[in-house]
Amino acid sequence: MTSFVDYSKTFKTQFDLNFSEKIIIDFFAGGGGASTGLEMGLNRPIYAAVNHNPKALSMHEANHPHAKHYVQDVFAVDPVSICDGYQVGWFHASPDCTHHSQAAGGQPRKKEIRDLAWVIPKFAGKVKPDVITMENVKQMLKWGPLIAKRDKATGRVITLDKILLNGKIQYRIAEPGEYVPRDNQFLVPDPKRIGQTWKQFIRHLKRLGYEVEWKKMVAADFGAPTTRERLFLVARCDGKSIIWPEPNYNKTPKRGQKKWRAGAECIDFTDLGKSIFDRPKPLADKTLKRIARGLKKFVIDIDNPFLVNSTTPFISRDFGTSTGHGIQEPLATITSAFGGHSGLISPILSPFFTEFANGSQQRNWSATEPLSTICAQVKGGHHGLVSAYMMQANGGFNETDGRKLNEPLTTITNTGSQQQLVSAVFTQAYYGDKSDSDHRSESIDNPLRTITTENRHSFVSATLSQENIESALRVATFLINFYGNGDARDISAPLDTITTKDRLALVTVWIQGEPWLIVDIRMRMLHPRELYKAQGFPDTYIIEQGHDGKTLSKKDQVFMVGNSVSPYPMAAIARANNPFVQDGDL
Repeated sequence: MTSFVDYSKTFKTQFDLNFSEKIIIDFFAGGGGASTGLEMGLNRPIYAAVNHNPKALSMHEANHPHAKHYVQDVFAVDPVSICDGYQVGWFHASPDCTHHSQAAGGQPRKKEIRDLAWVIPKFAGKVKPDVITMENVKQMLKWGPLIAKRDKATGRVITLDKILLNGKIQYRIAEPGEYVPRDNQFLVPDPKRIGQTWKQFIRHLKRLGYEVEWKKMVAADFGAPTTRERLFLVARCDGKSIIWPEPNYNKTPKRGQKKWRAGAECIDFTDLGKSIFDRPKPLADKTLKRIARGLKKFVIDIDNPFLVNSTTPFISRDFGTSTGHGIQEPLATITSAFGGHSGLISPILSPFFTEFANGSQQRNWSATEPLSTICAQVKGGHHGLVSAYMMQANGGFNETDGRKLNEPLTTITNTGSQQQLVSAVFTQAYYGDKSDSDHRSESIDNPLRTITTENRHSFVSATLSQENIESALRVATFLINFYGNGDARDISAPLDTITTKDRLALVTVWIQGEPWLIVDIRMRMLHPRELYKAQGFPDTYIIEQGHDGKTLSKKDQVFMVGNSVSPYPMAAIARANNPFVQDGDL
């Protein structure tokens, strides 16, 4: 099972005839998110796409072969020549956001990147599109001049030269009286002139004859399973009013709205990753503590954990400490007890998300929520999936007899003790935890958080079992060591002061009146295809190779989805402001 809902059917490859002879142009086109949204909303093909990144534009061309493609700097493109004599009905631009984004943190900013949006009035002044749209981070509203950052102690300019000081790589502070060229200064936004350049930008568009409005929009509100929030600008000069589409989804839906789509829809639950235990390279303590908190919140302490059927069956044995074996393997010796000890098990999954990256606020959240923002850093992705494997606990320390569930969770055998449950957790680790309590956990029922170009979401799964007591005790030890504010300890170390019964109680989950034990925890990073689905791309979107058949690495794929515009809000804006529809048209 790879998803619950096929939401790719709104993407069309057969378009209306272009009787108006007006075209659509996409600048900073990247892998094609905005182009896909525009084609979905306008039902017309992109005429030309421009981007400086050849790999990104190759992916764009693989999915939009009808468009003309220009691997160029946007300022080097002649607006008149690219249009081939046609009028422009819609011009879209998504300038690089990295030097406006809060994700830049305390890093130096570059004026030439922050100023990329000025290509929009340049294009508008030459060819006067009917409609102009721009997508960027909301921090662009604070766009203003940059000044040199100064050392607080000395007041001297901080340079871009890196030096080793006190065992750490730091930016060099200028010497007294040293002249530091502008291009070697550590530039930061001038706090006294926040938003000044943005206001100039808007005034320039208005002087060109455009009505201009802007609004912050969350992709999950328009049907994408990601909480990515972005600033959208719409400018029109065709005499028609700017219309903002009404959200048709909501976290707490009102009448006429649907609930946010779950990030779980995007996940391939046949791949649950590797156990967090006994890894050649142990996971970092912060990662383990975050997993422990997510496990407590979304698997152990929740009344109704999110469950989905797994399509990977295995053979279970209901005696001793056996953990079962694959269905491809021969059955173990068949005994006469209870008609045999082997049963076919189809696990059930209850996931949550996690983030992995440098920063200050790494988070967990439920798989019932959307995925968080997917960013464009270069390490290949920090979204992870955590899964808890569970087996029904009807023996050993627990005296409750097994029975069939009212709603079958898995294949149930005649003894009732072989059932396996898979509980999954998504955890996000991009920002790092501010504190032990600030883990930003979310349910898998919700959309994924904003997707960046560096995949920070992972999937953690844990398994519950009555029979595998040693494995359950290992998980209990892990929780004791890593949950709460205590110092981390070796997960294999004995805990002499806590009884076996108490430790097993820590990893017992009650589901429909039945006790289950967590016997393993698995985690993996989210795959590029899962991230594209969360961003709102159709299932058929080509991401593995470019138009020339050359393979695109996973790193490239994640980079492009993190830089992409979510097609869903883009399509909604396009439908609401379609310049190709004449008054009176149905």
